[in-house]
Amino acid sequence: MYTNVFAILFTCAPKALEALLETESVTKAADLVNLSQPAMSRALNRLQHAIKDPLLVRSGRRMVLTPRGEALRKPVREALAGVSIIFKPDIFDPSKAEDLFRIMAPDYVSQMIMPKVFGQVFNLAPGIRIEMENLSASGIEEMCNGKIALGFGVVEDGPVLENVASQALFKDRQICLMRKGHPLQKKGINLENFAATPQAMLSITGKGGGRIDDILQAHGLSRTISLRITQFMTISSVIAATDLIITVPELLAKQVMTPEIIDVQLPKEIEIPTFKVSQIWHERFTKDASHQWLRRLIKSTCQELSI
Repeated sequence: MYTNVFAILFTCAPKALEALLETESVTKAADLVNLSQPAMSRALNRLQHAIKDPLLVRSGRRMVLTPRGEALRKPVREALAGVSIIFKPDIFDPSKAEDLFRIMAPDYVSQMIMPKVFGQVFNLAPGIRIEMENLSASGIEEMCNGKIALGFGVVEDGPVLENVASQALFKDRQICLMRKGHPLQKKGINLENFAATPQAMLSITGKGGGRIDDILQAHGLSRTISLRITQFMTISSVIAATDLIITVPELLAKQVMTPEIIDVQLPKEIEIPTFKVSQIWHERFTKDASHQWLRRLIKSTCQELSI
């Protein structure tokens, strides 16, 4: 019955139509919504034409609604209320939030950032729930599918990511770790003996080599990866107990360092420039108010920690 009326709601100024039906006056309705009287008259004419009813008729010195106009008041009011919800800004109130966030991060990023983030989150938004999990190949796939809310990693030199957006949080660089007393500690590390020394590799996916292997290959060299590690916090015990060396982010090295381990500069040929660690999310969350709030909190935490 009201199909044509609702079509007019989207081609005329909705507030003007509501004012017209509520005030029963073209002049008063025009003043109420700050339109000119001719513009209001045009809106009335279009509505009259659509529903084939005059809507407003003169009664003495004033205008009154026809029975059809009276009948339209409620459905028009309800339709406009529904439309206003659609266009109402998504406002996030942390104190009332009950969102669930799945967050995926490397161990060392979790330890650096998340304790302070969690302190603020649960103070400001006690109803929020967070599921924290380690960075993994399956998790990366879930993040690209929008099932994990937020991840952390290196966008420029990592797995191919699809349908995601990112924001840089802090910079880091690669350094080499070995046990104290390692043969390379006395000899000094160069490109040749670096390549010849058995190594451990930190690999979330359990595969791949990255830019270091590309550089070695360009010099006609290759290295032997004797051990692949997916858990960050096992590095110290492995390196302290073997003659393996490992290349890791410097901020991670600071967390796993023990008296039995030393850090050394990589050979100048493979000193990779600093890289950016970013927070990464599926594009479906970009405009979501609760996700924006959490991302802002994480970004400001990194700035406060000066990392």
